[in-house]
Amino acid sequence: MTTQFSPPRALPPEEIALLPQARFEGELVLAETPEEAAKALKRLKGSKVLGFDTETKPCFTRGGTRHTPALVQLAGDGVVVLLRAGTFTAWDALTEIFSDAKVVKAGVAVRDDLAALGKIGPVSPRSFEDIGEWAKTFGWPVTGLRNLAAALLGIRVSKRARLTDWAAGRLSPAQICYAATDAWVSRQLYMAMRPISRMIRAKTSSKPSAVVSMTTASGAGKSGATARVRS
Repeated sequence: MTTQFSPPRALPPEEIALLPQARFEGELVLAETPEEAAKALKRLKGSKVLGFDTETKPCFTRGGTRHTPALVQLAGDGVVVLLRAGTFTAWDALTEIFSDAKVVKAGVAVRDDLAALGKIGPVSPRSFEDIGEWAKTFGWPVTGLRNLAAALLGIRVSKRARLTDWAAGRLSPAQICYAATDAWVSRQLYMAMRPISRMIRAKTSSKPSAVVSMTTASGAGKSGATARVRS
């Protein structure tokens, strides 16, 4: 028997507004120092799938200098770790996760996030999955995090804190909630889309699989790191 799956429809804004707001309610670890980061990252041990995202201080001046990421978010099984810029001197511990092929890192616009992180230090990404690119490959009418969350998970992702100052001395509760929720939703979407991906791949097994190539900068004086984001 063949399992049928209908592509999700793009919900209009008025329908999304009626959905329950997404909010991560599990364990949250905010790391401000390299020592805190090392301990926080250990909390992700055992998680085979991590939701991934970054936040950057916005630039409102045309032609102004683009900032590097001020926050990295990783969502594991029941726990979200937020790493602020002050922890980035513990770069090796973070990039060890990035380069671990046994741990999937899932998000939206992954290529852009990794390229921005590559301006801070060397990045050798492996097993990163871009669920937005998956949706494009599937031919779905929805590809962004907010629309995918609404269509597949039945939840509304608030974007109110997106353009706030992520480099501020102290993050607000709204910023922390927003950052943790985005990474958690990315993980939830990957888990929801993975069986659909397998089903679609099975139907198109005779065709070459779609692969998105991704090149990231790797820091001053270093060569670029190349990875492949599987779809």
